[in-house]
Amino acid sequence: MTNQIPILSLTLEELKETLKPMGESTYRAEQIYEWLYRHGVSSFSEMTNLSESLRAKLQDHFFLTPPVCEVFESSDGTRKYRLKLQDEKSVEMVWLPEESRNTLCISSQVGCALACAFCVTGKVGFLRNLNVDEIVQQLRSVIFDDQRPVSNVVFMGMGEPLLNMEAVLKAIRVFIEPKGLAMGKRKITVSTAGIVPKIRPFLERAGVKMAISLTGASNASRDHWMPINQKYNLEDLASELRRIPIKKGRVFFFEVVLMKDENDSEEEARRLAKVLKGIPARVNLIPYNENGEFPHLKRPPMERVQAFQDILMKNKIRTLIRKNRGEDVMAACGQLAAGHLEK
Repeated sequence: MTNQIPILSLTLEELKETLKPMGESTYRAEQIYEWLYRHGVSSFSEMTNLSESLRAKLQDHFFLTPPVCEVFESSDGTRKYRLKLQDEKSVEMVWLPEESRNTLCISSQVGCALACAFCVTGKVGFLRNLNVDEIVQQLRSVIFDDQRPVSNVVFMGMGEPLLNMEAVLKAIRVFIEPKGLAMGKRKITVSTAGIVPKIRPFLERAGVKMAISLTGASNASRDHWMPINQKYNLEDLASELRRIPIKKGRVFFFEVVLMKDENDSEEEARRLAKVLKGIPARVNLIPYNENGEFPHLKRPPMERVQAFQDILMKNKIRTLIRKNRGEDVMAACGQLAAGHLEK
């Protein structure tokens, strides 16, 4: 299998080019893409409108990434999936059903190097980047293997997407291919902890929504919670976001994890409003999801969260409070570890 190409790593145009030396017409690539992304087949033998000789060629030249091996269902309907990779490592993704949409939160790395002081994934450390096919298979597994509808995709699972930028960009090209999954760019959101030099190039190439994790409205606070701030501080981040041309109606989303008696004060909310001044911003407040890895961190009372929201709203910053989902199966924001800590 070492010389075989993971077929899920190819865009439609790349598949066409790969088939040419095999003596196959380019329209065959469209047929194969339809089998992969409209029917979700798990083997080349299922592509029944292709000749046996072509199916044999596909079997020789390509391989399909294995599907999800474990599913964990929460009492609130959230589902966490653990995808086992070829090297025995694992990543997790989370399916979040809602009335108006069904969102899949996917991963871009095994573990994470950023070591945010409230995130379980950071305790795993960085193990490796995911390949394109491993990112694509997360979405395929949920849609086809578990037969769950997905309307929106957010890169908010394990890892920092902008530190695996090329693979994430290519996976997005596969997601939006009209002859494949045909997802709209506005249905895809990529979250970053603030890798400042890569934000603008990424947006120019991807054209999707972007969310920025803040969890600190001063450099001192953010240095502690998110060490990446020591390299790219709040001023650098905010200045870059103000310079990026944004189409009318588009905004940057900001994720703020609130922890009891740590960063949930009204003073912190006022500081955050100043940081976001001049940026087309929408804020999501995330009451901390408690876990055994950080027992000293607690969720703030809802009245503190609402007071925080009120201050931002008075400063004309649209602010939503995110509902906690999937905590009973460690599927909530900041809880994904893919079993690596257990091992």
